Amino acid sequence: MAVTDGTREKPAPKPSASSKPSQEGKPVQLVHHDPSTGQFSLGDEAIAVLKRVKAPIAVVSVCGRARTGKSYILNQMIGTPGAGFEVASSYRPCTKGLWLWSQPIRRTALDGSYYYLVLIDTEGIDAYDQTTQDGVSLFSLALLLSSLFVYNQMGGIDEAALDRLALVTELTRRIRVRTSPGAAAAAATTGDATAQVSTNGGKKKDAEGTGFSRRKQESDGGSKKKTAESEGGLEDTSALSEFTPSFMWLLRDFYYDLEDKGVRKSPRDYLETALMPTPGKGPAVETKNMIRESIKSLFPDRDCVTLVRPVADEEALRNLAVLPADQLRPEFAQGVERLTATLNARAQPKRLGTQMLTGPLLAGLAAAYVKAINQGAVPTISTAWHSVAESECRAACYAAEDAYRAAFNSNTLADEQALMDEHQRSLVAAFAAFKDRAVGDPGLQARYQQRYVTACNTAFEAVRERRLAAAAEALEKQLADLAAKLHSDVRLRDASFPQIAAAVEAGVAAVVGGTVGAARWPRLLAFCHSQYAALGGEMYERTAQAAAFEAQRVHLEAQTQAAEMERLRMENDGLKAQLAAATKRADEAAAARDEAISAARAAAARSTVRGRGGDDDVYKPASRGCFGC
Repeated sequence: MAVTDGTREKPAPKPSASSKPSQEGKPVQLVHHDPSTGQFSLGDEAIAVLKRVKAPIAVVSVCGRARTGKSYILNQMIGTPGAGFEVASSYRPCTKGLWLWSQPIRRTALDGSYYYLVLIDTEGIDAYDQTTQDGVSLFSLALLLSSLFVYNQMGGIDEAALDRLALVTELTRRIRVRTSPGAAAAAATTGDATAQVSTNGGKKKDAEGTGFSRRKQESDGGSKKKTAESEGGLEDTSALSEFTPSFMWLLRDFYYDLEDKGVRKSPRDYLETALMPTPGKGPAVETKNMIRESIKSLFPDRDCVTLVRPVADEEALRNLAVLPADQLRPEFAQGVERLTATLNARAQPKRLGTQMLTGPLLAGLAAAYVKAINQGAVPTISTAWHSVAESECRAACYAAEDAYRAAFNSNTLADEQALMDEHQRSLVAAFAAFKDRAVGDPGLQARYQQRYVTACNTAFEAVRERRLAAAAEALEKQLADLAAKLHSDVRLRDASFPQIAAAVEAGVAAVVGGTVGAARWPRLLAFCHSQYAALGGEMYERTAQAAAFEAQRVHLEAQTQAAEMERLRMENDGLKAQLAAATKRADEAAAARDEAISAARAAAARSTVRGRGGDDDVYKPASRGCFGC
């Protein structure tokens, strides 16, 4: 998993020589023990320090007997004169519980990645006011939280020193890798699923540890021991070694000459020789060898460093913390310089299995371990890690949802494809935020990944439906306005179908320019179909009505013309009758005239004849009358 703050996923190798320790900070209590209640608690300030470290974190803790100069070594790593953990010269221990240096020291690796070094000072494991159980619990907590565990001791490695370190055999009873079958069954009954989850280790098992486990079962009384271990639910030591830190046995005031038969030996050779089984038989020898095998099995990555006595003067030794460097023995000053360089080089980021731990993860593990101890349970690494991993995955799920909301552009066009593309882009941002924090096994991560994906999909569906509904509503409003305008235009007498078609085209183009989304095209197509049909119908009705009006007008005009023709005919017939009557009257008048003329002529003739007595007396008109007679 990629860590935050831009660090790389690769484990950090030996830091560069340019790495500088911080010059700010103070000791803050990480774990506090209340003697009155027997309960352990975590210091809020120390937990806040850890939670601020989002990068990989290396933890160096120094443990050992009280008043043996543990704090002095850590102060040399801090490198700030006059600052560091409290160092006192009295017999009373000045360190109670576990203390943390509040300013993590940034280290840059050769590959350019960086991590932070955290220093933990521990209460002496055999302080006069400390019970064995409390000492083992603190020892176990320091061991579980460290990536480099320094056991500080005065003098050489002898049987007494090994006996004092016998508490490592207690670790198999005080720490477990996985929940025992009985606890798992109880967890299944109570519904505690996290107690049944196991975590695979990251370091390879030490062959010596595996051999010790096998030899222990095959030794005298092995069957009884195996039965006892099964009944007690003891964890296989070799399995526990997968999670133990690197171990360094620091021998203070060391005065032995590391030479064997003229061959110079290294401190590591000295340690391995001291851990070789003691020959012989019997319960005492078996116990001693069991301690040796436990140390080798629990700490497959181990080393040894020696330091000579810093000064010869006892008064100066009591004030070692403030003693100027020029008053120290040169061998001691050089040894301290080599020791701090070795510690810095070997203090690599802590891992749990394949997972590189950050400050928040370490804080979560500390809380889980302390909770288990306070409840009287055995701290189970897999259970604690699963609890932390689930908490981190839950936080990663929330972070992914926040990242999705932050990444999603609320101004995305209300288009189905555009919204889907934005959804997918935002899911990529959410996935990056999730993977940046999620830890644990793939199944656990997949479960929480599905949870945030479901939440994002639900949120997207709500946004999509709302945006598309608003877009559809806006489209319908524009189409309604366009339809009203088109129907108004079609009612105009001078509006032809080409004009209406041009108006439809222009109106649809305006709607296209004012809306977005591929979903509008089917609606616009349906609108055009319906509007062309409606407008064509209206134009047909208008044409039919105009034709009917025209036919009616023509009919009325025909009727008017027929009536006029009838009137004219009748008037003509009247005139004809009048003419015939006039003609008749004229004929009658002419006949009467002719008759009158004839009569007159006859009368005249008679009259003339009578007057003249002859033909000369016959009347002759002087001129032709009006009728030409």
